[in-house]
Amino acid sequence: MDSGLYYLLDAVGTVAFAMSGAFKAVRHRLDLLGVLVLGFATAMGGGVIRDTLLQRTPAAFLSNGPAFFSLSGCVLAAVWPSVARRLGHPEELEGERAFLVVDALGLAIFAVTGARLGEEAGLTAWSTIILAATTGVGGGMIRDILVREVPLVLKADFYATAALIGGLVYVVFHRWGAPASLNYLATFAVTFLLRVMAIWRGWHLPRLPG
Repeated sequence: MDSGLYYLLDAVGTVAFAMSGAFKAVRHRLDLLGVLVLGFATAMGGGVIRDTLLQRTPAAFLSNGPAFFSLSGCVLAAVWPSVARRLGHPEELEGERAFLVVDALGLAIFAVTGARLGEEAGLTAWSTIILAATTGVGGGMIRDILVREVPLVLKADFYATAALIGGLVYVVFHRWGAPASLNYLATFAVTFLLRVMAIWRGWHLPRLPG
């Protein structure tokens, strides 16, 4: 049950991040190959960084599953505008809002996967939290650099912060002996809701005067 939920979350996160990369590729008017490259880089970037830090071989992205889910995310992003128009609410489902929602979804799920693998590797609590955040933000950071944008993690204050808090939730629940499935869902919910609320309410950390 716990492993099944974990792999389901990982698949959904891969699709979501691939969609966010493909959305940004379309916005930058990249060609078909560019859409696929940006979608795959976003979906797999965080996992590659995570596996490199943990010295896990072969890296997860070399298996068939992540490649399939990344491709699925790119396809979904390509058909999403027509689906939105048929639903009659393109202003709510297209463009920036759709990008932010799927990006928040990927961030939250990959925070879960990073935290779990950090715990399994025997990392300290702080290192597990850092790995959760790194896994969550890594793909988006690579995506933004490839299209020559300031990475979202550097300008959206409650982006990495949300993943860090999510990693903390994972560590606390794990130390309390909570069931793994409850831990996954709690970590995901906290990270996702914090990011969505930050987008909606404009939350940010205190800024130094320029």
